[in-house]
Amino acid sequence: MEPSELTPAEFDGVRRNRYRPRIPWARVGFVVLVAALFAGAYFWRQKVRADELRERIRAEHAEHVAPVLDELEATRIELESKALDAKSGAANRLVEAEVPLSALHDTEMVYLQVRASELASEEGLRAAVESEEEDAIGACLGLELTPLSALSDVPEVLTAKWVGRIDDTNDMQRLSVREEQLMRAIERELPTLRERVPADFFLLLVVQGQSRLRDPVDVFLWDLAQDKLVLRSRTENRGRLITVRSQIGPKADSARAAGDPIAIADCSIAAHIKAQLGEPTMDLATPD
Repeated sequence: MEPSELTPAEFDGVRRNRYRPRIPWARVGFVVLVAALFAGAYFWRQKVRADELRERIRAEHAEHVAPVLDELEATRIELESKALDAKSGAANRLVEAEVPLSALHDTEMVYLQVRASELASEEGLRAAVESEEEDAIGACLGLELTPLSALSDVPEVLTAKWVGRIDDTNDMQRLSVREEQLMRAIERELPTLRERVPADFFLLLVVQGQSRLRDPVDVFLWDLAQDKLVLRSRTENRGRLITVRSQIGPKADSARAAGDPIAIADCSIAAHIKAQLGEPTMDLATPD
């Protein structure tokens, strides 16, 4: 009997490299999962805290700032409407003033000087308001006048647009800085805005031409509490003026008024307004 043919043995198990360490994938997966859970919980907590801080900022703005901004906006719209309507009223038809000048010193009076051509449209009026320049009318009247443009002059940190930017970040440090900025503005800037409303009177000067030096000027004065026009008249620059009664309130720069034709014109217009409001003035017309 012949012996059976021998065949080499074969390894039927899983081949492994004994020199390469085994990676514990189960443990690695568990660690990654736990780390992801911790990271997710951290960022979720950060978002929750950020949302709470955002709500606090919005609540502060809604409680303290928004009502003042709404009142300023409503007042601005009302006064712009009166200015646009004034172009159709003939100012040479006098409306006798029912309020003396002395009663206006402790009131909040909004003021605008504009050319008649700028009242042709809302866009023209708003462009005129934005480019409004300081003049000597308030100083010559002895009154503190608030420019109509000041009703729109709101510090950026108090605007709704600024508050809307808090949604751009969840960073607690940044949000805390913004909350601090808002609280500081509420304390320092908001009182000035509050003083502008409610406005008591609105003084409007409409120049019937290009320059108040040579063109007629229509004067309108509204009592806003009564929603009533209390003065309507027309005047023009007549030269140099001397006030009989001592001036109360802001004083005009005497040197400037003595040599500046624009300031002289403003004081001439102011003297007319004073006379209409019961304060005597002396008009010394300059020679042509």
